[in-house]
Amino acid sequence: MKLSKKIIFLLRNAWMTAKGFVLISAITNIFQAILSFGNIIGTGLIVEALLSKKSLNQVFLLILIFSCANLTVAILKELLSLIFEYMQRQTTNKMQYMYAEDSVKVNYHFAQDGTILDLKKKSMAALPAFYIDRLGEILKYAVQFIAIITIVGYFSPLFLIILIATSVASIFLIFKTKKDETDFQNEKVEDDRKLDYIYQVMTQYEYAKEVRINRAETYTSNKYDGIMKSQLEKLKKLFLKRTGINILSAVITIIQSASMYLYFSYMVFSGNISISEYTILLGSTTLFVSLILGFFEIVALFGRSCSLLDYYLDYQNAIIKNSNIYASNKLPHPSVNFSSPVIRFENVSFTYPNTENPILKNINLELKPNERTGLVGLNGSGKTTFVKLLTRLYDPTEGMITINGTDIKDIPYKQYSALIGVVLQDYYLFAYSVKENITLETPYDEKKLRSALKESGSDKKIEALKNGIDTSVSKVLDKDGIEFSGGEGQKLALARAIYKNSPILVLDEPTSALDPIAEYELFSRLNDISKNKLTLYISHRLSSTKFCDKIVVLSDGEIAEIGSHNELMDRGGLYCELFTSQAKYYKEG
Repeated sequence: MKLSKKIIFLLRNAWMTAKGFVLISAITNIFQAILSFGNIIGTGLIVEALLSKKSLNQVFLLILIFSCANLTVAILKELLSLIFEYMQRQTTNKMQYMYAEDSVKVNYHFAQDGTILDLKKKSMAALPAFYIDRLGEILKYAVQFIAIITIVGYFSPLFLIILIATSVASIFLIFKTKKDETDFQNEKVEDDRKLDYIYQVMTQYEYAKEVRINRAETYTSNKYDGIMKSQLEKLKKLFLKRTGINILSAVITIIQSASMYLYFSYMVFSGNISISEYTILLGSTTLFVSLILGFFEIVALFGRSCSLLDYYLDYQNAIIKNSNIYASNKLPHPSVNFSSPVIRFENVSFTYPNTENPILKNINLELKPNERTGLVGLNGSGKTTFVKLLTRLYDPTEGMITINGTDIKDIPYKQYSALIGVVLQDYYLFAYSVKENITLETPYDEKKLRSALKESGSDKKIEALKNGIDTSVSKVLDKDGIEFSGGEGQKLALARAIYKNSPILVLDEPTSALDPIAEYELFSRLNDISKNKLTLYISHRLSSTKFCDKIVVLSDGEIAEIGSHNELMDRGGLYCELFTSQAKYYKEG
């Protein structure tokens, strides 16, 4: 996008965000600009009145007028500051909410992309809340520049040329400093993201176990320290460079000031200007020098916003492109049968982004209602990827997945996800109450909630708690919360899937954290839990898949075998080999 178009975009964005504030700010700043010269001229008039020994009443009247005007501007500026602070907070909160909302709508793999995370952070600086208060100041500076050029040019065109020429050098130095700072900030975004993650590893409960057991404290601390030192080294170079530029800029400013005093003093002694005119000229040119710094600070801010605008637009485009499956504006697909779904994998292959070797290859499989399908295989065989495709965390790179003959990509995600209740191997409990974790809705069905707790085997544990279903499962948001064990947490995750009461139930290692007794109790209830549902059961423990109507064996991303437990054992293939090996291990153990 061209610079002119970027500026227009930013101005339009600011206008649309806060028309009233922009107008009030513009009026106030123009009034302030006029008043600043009124004060300079007023000082000249007061000096003239004193030199000519005019009435003190005239002097007092001038002082009173300008004092009242200054008080009015001060009050208006304070009110504007309060309005802007509120508006900035409101706008920032709104945009942060928008970004948060975008994050849960984008495709699963996209949300994990570090480049995209950096884009999001950089784009925040292009928001109107960060520069909108400066728009009025641009008008103020413009009015003041015009007035100064007019006054100084009237008395001395030559000095005006010299003043502008030396100011150009200061402007160049300012821009150079700001460019270096912008480059540093852009690099800092990526470093900050890495530091944030490592800090979480070092401080958050979720990582504490792994860090301590694996004695990763030193390695993690060193990694954090390495990034910090690298960032500080860059900052030191920036500070040194900026200090040199600032000193040079200060020298130029001092030369400007000294030249101004000498030249105007010469003009007074040569009789070209009066003392009052000397006062006006001195005030105008002094203001000009300070305006240079302030004006180009704002220009630099807009320049940074313009450079970051590309990140903002890239991020917005990426969001639009990568949130297609979560779009809420799609109408429900009329052909989807919620009560009796049949899912087919038709020549499905999948390769992860930025990799070459497919994880799943040419999968053809039918999953039916009232049928329990076990999915087994060695680590890396593609079981987890299969679940991600079924739940649309990913879409196939080849082939398609259909439900009742309809490609699931043609179904709005909200509608499709309502069909599936899932317990993932790496399930996550939110730092909310038990009730909120399971229902994830307001209002909720308490009868349905109690039933889900009972079917998952969590009811007795929850009833024994002081706050029952209102107990928080973490201390992050509630100091009275409790930490649930892995097994109890897994039961709650199962209760969440049961409460959803979807016609499709996906259980990915649902007993991995349960003790043998709890596992047996769950299996005894599984017939009721999976009744009238299309059930997919994934497990490393092949003994737990014996109850399934059909077992699918994956090997190197392909279907190696399909059949019941007895059929596969009689066949003597891969499943038989795996099952016999596990059984022998348990027997010998």
